[in-house]
Amino acid sequence: MPSQPSSPVRAGTAAAGAAPAGGSTPAGRFRPELHGLRGLAIGLVVLYHVWFDRVSGGVDVFLFISAFLLVGTFLRKADAGRAMRPPAYWARTFKRLLPPTAVVALATLAGVYLVLPADRWMTALTDAIGSVLHVENWVLVRRGVDYYAAEETGASAFQHFWSLSIQGQVFLAWPLLIAGGVLLARWRGWSVRGVLAVVFALVLVASFAWSVHSTAVQQEIAYFDTFARLWEFAAGSLLGLALPVWEERRARTGRRRRPRPRTALVPVVMGWAGIIGLVSCGLLVDVQGAFPGWIAAWPLAAAALVLCSGTTGHPLGVDRLLSTRPGRVLGDISYGLYLVHWPLLTLYLARAGKERAGLLDGLVLILLSLVLAWLLTKVVDTPVRRWRWAGAKARRGGLVVLSCFVLALAPMIGAQQHLLGEQREAEARAVADNPGARVLDPDFTVHPDADPSAEPLPTAATIGKDWFTGTEPCTGALEPQGEAAERLSTRCAQIPGEEGGPVLVSAGNSRIEQFTGALAPLAAREGWTVITLWEGGCTYAPDAHVNEVCDRFSADTEAYIEQIAPEAVVLNTTFLSTDYEETVVPGIEQTLASLGAQGSTVMALRDQPRLEVEPVPCTEEKGTEDPSCISPLPAPLAEERPDAALLEQAPGPVVPLDVNDLICPGGECPPVIGNVRVSLDDDHITETYAISMQGEVDARLREGGFRW
Repeated sequence: MPSQPSSPVRAGTAAAGAAPAGGSTPAGRFRPELHGLRGLAIGLVVLYHVWFDRVSGGVDVFLFISAFLLVGTFLRKADAGRAMRPPAYWARTFKRLLPPTAVVALATLAGVYLVLPADRWMTALTDAIGSVLHVENWVLVRRGVDYYAAEETGASAFQHFWSLSIQGQVFLAWPLLIAGGVLLARWRGWSVRGVLAVVFALVLVASFAWSVHSTAVQQEIAYFDTFARLWEFAAGSLLGLALPVWEERRARTGRRRRPRPRTALVPVVMGWAGIIGLVSCGLLVDVQGAFPGWIAAWPLAAAALVLCSGTTGHPLGVDRLLSTRPGRVLGDISYGLYLVHWPLLTLYLARAGKERAGLLDGLVLILLSLVLAWLLTKVVDTPVRRWRWAGAKARRGGLVVLSCFVLALAPMIGAQQHLLGEQREAEARAVADNPGARVLDPDFTVHPDADPSAEPLPTAATIGKDWFTGTEPCTGALEPQGEAAERLSTRCAQIPGEEGGPVLVSAGNSRIEQFTGALAPLAAREGWTVITLWEGGCTYAPDAHVNEVCDRFSADTEAYIEQIAPEAVVLNTTFLSTDYEETVVPGIEQTLASLGAQGSTVMALRDQPRLEVEPVPCTEEKGTEDPSCISPLPAPLAEERPDAALLEQAPGPVVPLDVNDLICPGGECPPVIGNVRVSLDDDHITETYAISMQGEVDARLREGGFRW
C-alpha cells in the first residue's frame, strides 16, 4: 500500500474540459474519492483485525488501486510520447516506500525484543529482513509449507508485510511489462492501450486460473503467493486503461445533452453499492480461508464500482463522504496506519496473553495506531516524499533506497549473526558443557573443563530452528519415480552416505523424524544414507485408512520404499493420542510383513511422550529448574508396549526400540537434561537432544540384533 500525496489522487491521462453533467469526473482530473476509498479500506483492515480477528478484503482493494494508479502514471508518459524509464519509476517509488518500512521494521524488532521471549527473536529477524527486501510473502509461504517452522510460533509481528512485499514485486515487474508493451505498440504502430489490454488480460487469465486451482488445493500457500495475486493487479490495470476512455466519452456526451434525472442517479447508486459490498465482504466471507480464488473478485468489484461512479457532485453521492476531511486524512496516513497497527496488536496480545482485543483495549490500540501513523507520515513519509534533492534525479532516489537498505539491514543481519554466534560458541563447548542424554549413563563423569554456568543448548533464540531434516533432496537412484514422484519431490530428503552404500528410510510424522536425529550421526559414521519422508500428523500406515492426506502420504511412501528397497526402515509401531492413550498403529502387522518380505530391517519405535507443559515458555518465565515445568510420563508409556507380542511374531527382521526413559527418566519429563533442552514444544524433542542420545540408541539397536 504505497504512501500517497495528501492531495487528491490523479488517475488516467490528463484531459481538459469542463466536468460533465451528472458530475462524473472526466479522465485525468483529480479523484479525491479514490483517496478516501483507500482510507476506508485500511480502516476496515484495522477494525477487522483488532475486534473481529478476521480479514476484511481491504488489502485486495489496495492491490487493485495500486495497479490502477501505476498504469495511469505510465499512460500519461505514453500519451505524451515520453520514454517509460522503469528505473526512474523504481527509484521514485521505493524512495517513498522504504523509509517508513525500515523505521517500522526496526521499531517492531525492538518491541519483539522487549515483549516476546528469546525463542521468537530469530524468527522475527528473518521476517524483518524479508519485509525490508519485499519478499516476506515468500518467507511466509516457506513457513506455511514447512511443518517445523509452522510449529514454531504464532502470528508474526511482521506478517502484514506479505501484501507490501507482493506489491513491491509488482512495482518491479509491471513497469517492465508496460515498457515492453509500449515499445511493441510504437514499433508496430498499434494502439498502446490495445497492446497493454491484451498483455494484462493474458496475465489476468493465467493468474486467475492458477489462483482458483491453488486456492482449492493449497489455500494457505496461495494466500501469500505472488502469482496467485497477479490477477488482482491485472484487473486494476485493465480498469486503469478503460476508465479514462469511458470517462472522456461520458464527458463529451454530457456536454452535448443534459442527462435525465434517473440517469444522473446511476453513479450515486453504483458508489453506495460498492461501499456496501466492500464493508460486508469481511463479515459475510471467510476472506483468510477462501482468498485469493474467484471470491476475491467481490472486493475488487466493489472498489471498481466506487471508482466508476466518479465524482458525482450529488449531495447523496458516496464521493461526498469519501472526500470529507476525515476521509482525506485517513487516506493520507493509510500507509502508515497499515504499517503500525499490526505490530501493535500482535505485541499487545502476546504481552497480555489474550487471543483478541476487547472493546476498550481495542479502541486504545486503534487510537494509538492513528497517532503513530500520523507521526510516521509527518516525520518520515512526507519529508522524504517531498525531498526535492532526492526527487530531482533517479540516481539520487536510488541512493536513498540503497541507504535505507543498508541502515535497516545492517543491524538486522548483525543481530542475527550475533545470535547464531552465541549458538556456535556454545556448540564448540558442547562436549564439556552440554552432554545431554549422556548424563543418564551410570558411568558418566563430568568433563574436567565443564562450565557449571554454561547456558543450555540449543540457545533460547535458536531453539525454534532445532529441527532435524535431510540436508538435500533425494537425487539419482534415490529420486522418487512413478505417480508419486511429484508429491514426494518436496518431502523426500537425504543425508548422503557412501555412494552405493546401504540406506535407512525414516518414515512417518515429525516426531519420528526428530528422533532420527539420533540415528543420523550413527549412519554417517558407518557410511549409510538416511532418507527422511514425513507428513505432519501422519503415522506411516499404508495398510490402514486414516484420512485422505495421511493415506495418500502412506501410499506414496510405500511405493517409494518398494522402489529403492532400503536395508532398514525406522517407523512408529505405536501411537500416543493427545488423550494419552497408546494404541498399535493400524495395519502394522501387514506393514511389517511387507517390509520383511523385501528384506528391510524394521526399527520399531515406540511413540514418544506428549507433555502437559509447554517447556520453552515455562522455562523462559520460571527458569529451567522450576518443578512446574516438568511433565509426568504418560501412564501408558510406563507399561509394557502394546505391540510387544506382535513384534515377537513378525516374519521379518524387527528391532523393538523404546527411548522414552531417555526423554523422561524416572517417570518425569524435565525440560533440560545434561544442560540440553529436551523438547522444543509439547510434542517434539530437539535435534540437539536426539543427537545426544545416539550412544545409548546405538547400544540398544545392537542389543536387539541390528548391525550397521
